[in-house]
Amino acid sequence: MTAIGIHKLIGSLVIIVVTYIEHFSCGIKSESDKLTAISLKQQTPVINRDSSVTMIGGTYNVYYYNELLMYKFNYRFDSMVGNQLVFQETRSFYFVSHKDSTYGYKYMVKLDKTNKDNMRYKKDSLLKFYSFESNIYDTLINFKPDSIYKQEGEIVKVYKNPPTANSEQQSEKFDLYFYYTKKLKDIPETFSKKMDNEKGMKLIKILVKASGGYYKEFNTTFQPREHLLEMKEIPIENKNEIMHYLRRYQEQKI
Repeated sequence: MTAIGIHKLIGSLVIIVVTYIEHFSCGIKSESDKLTAISLKQQTPVINRDSSVTMIGGTYNVYYYNELLMYKFNYRFDSMVGNQLVFQETRSFYFVSHKDSTYGYKYMVKLDKTNKDNMRYKKDSLLKFYSFESNIYDTLINFKPDSIYKQEGEIVKVYKNPPTANSEQQSEKFDLYFYYTKKLKDIPETFSKKMDNEKGMKLIKILVKASGGYYKEFNTTFQPREHLLEMKEIPIENKNEIMHYLRRYQEQKI
């Protein structure tokens, strides 16, 4: 083969390799684009015996990939020797299922003796324990908001001290704010099925403002405080770990 022929062959091979790399890279990009995630947060004030306030709550993530749905929940792990606590830490596990499936699989990030890996669970039972969805706000669907206003592309519904279910007089006032947006309108996760009813929008935040007040039964005055529920889209920083558990589910014989 002549020198010219060799150069032509090398040039052709380079074009083939470059084309393959570009095609392969585009394939990876398109696959990664299918992976989206949201984070849900809950912050609840708890009144202590000395009338001080302690904030409790937590977060969990939900990942959407094609027809798959995956949750990342956190739990407290206690290491005990006899009756003595050696150490305590927050650990995580993933729960993966098809979006229309009743059951899914639970995968432990860190194995221990009390939690088994690769266990099949009923989705509703697990979510009932870990998710932030509740029906305590559903009765507000029967009341007209005191005001509705727009804020940076969102709609906010305000309920000023709505009556309780048993109409008992409360020791303090509670004002509730419901925030809706179009950005996450296709996300199935919800805080309240009935209040998540704004057409073409998504309920992404609930803020409850308590005015504070004196409670006879506790002989103490509660401070003003706020309870928060919020969801938002998040960047996926640990993509390899996320895809690892999604592939485990896909490769299983379910």
